[in-house]
Amino acid sequence: IETQIFRPADVPKGQINVNVQEGLVQLRGEVPSPEMIGDLEAQVRKIQGVRDVENLLHLPGEHAQMHQ
Repeated sequence: IETQIFRPADVPKGQINVNVQEGLVQLRGEVPSPEMIGDLEAQVRKIQGVRDVENLLHLPGEHAQMHQ
């Protein structure tokens, strides 16, 4: 999953954590634009074996979302 989403040069690799458990992927961290939040989630959903995505990504200056 990390190989796929960190491929583009503009993705802030050191600021995003990816956790996977039984097909559930959790994305957590800070990204520079709202578009990137949606794009990263969409990319992960296309990966074989991914059942669901919990997207906790946020923009600079926003509080990080908490696990639901």
